Amino acid sequence: MKVMKKSSAGFTLIEVIVSLVLMSIVGVVAAMALVQGIEAYVITRTSSETVQRAEYALNRIKLEFMNMDTVTAAGADTITFTSDKTNGRTQGTVYTFTRTGTQINLTVTSPAGAASTNALITGLGTYGTGLFTYWNNAGGAWAPTDGFGRTGSTPSTCPSTSYCCSGSLHDITINLIIARSDGGGNLTFTTSVNPRNNECTDGPEATAGSQ
Repeated sequence: MKVMKKSSAGFTLIEVIVSLVLMSIVGVVAAMALVQGIEAYVITRTSSETVQRAEYALNRIKLEFMNMDTVTAAGADTITFTSDKTNGRTQGTVYTFTRTGTQINLTVTSPAGAASTNALITGLGTYGTGLFTYWNNAGGAWAPTDGFGRTGSTPSTCPSTSYCCSGSLHDITINLIIARSDGGGNLTFTTSVNPRNNECTDGPEATAGSQ
C-alpha cells in the first residue's frame, strides 16, 4: 500500500492572515512612536525658541532699568525713564516700555527729541496682572511721586540712609507672559531689577520679627 504524506511546504491561508495582522499591529505601534517623537521634538524646539525670545526681552529691559537715573511715569504696563550714558547713547536718553495687546514696544527718544519705536517682543499671552510691579526700600508699593532715590543728603534732612531711602524705588519686578505657539498655554518668566543709580545701598528694611 502506498502511504500519502501531507506536504509541509508553504503557508496556509490562516497563517498568512495572522502574519499580516501582526505586521499591521507592529507598523501602527512604530508609526505612533514616530509621531510622538516628532511631536516631542516640535514642542521642545518651540519651547526653546520661546525661552530665547523671553531671555532677549528680559535682558534688554534689565539693562535699561539698571541704568535708569529717574522715572517720569510708571504704570502696570508702561514705564518712562531717563538713563545715564549707556549703549553708546548720550546721557538723558528717554526710554519707554509699553505693553500693547500681545507685544511690548520700546520707544527711545534722544535728548534732541528724535524718537524711534520698535517691537521688543511679540506673541504675549493673556495677562491677569501687570507687566511691571514696583517696590520701595521699605518693602511696600512704590509710585513715581515717592521719588527715585535719596530724599536728602545732609544730617539735618537725612539723619540715616534708611530714612532717606525708605520710600525710594528699590526694585522693579518684570512679569513676562508668552503664549506658546503650539497652543499649549502660556509660559511665564519673572525677574526683578535693582536700579543702581538711586544712591541707596541699604536694601529693603527688615520686617518686624524677621532675621
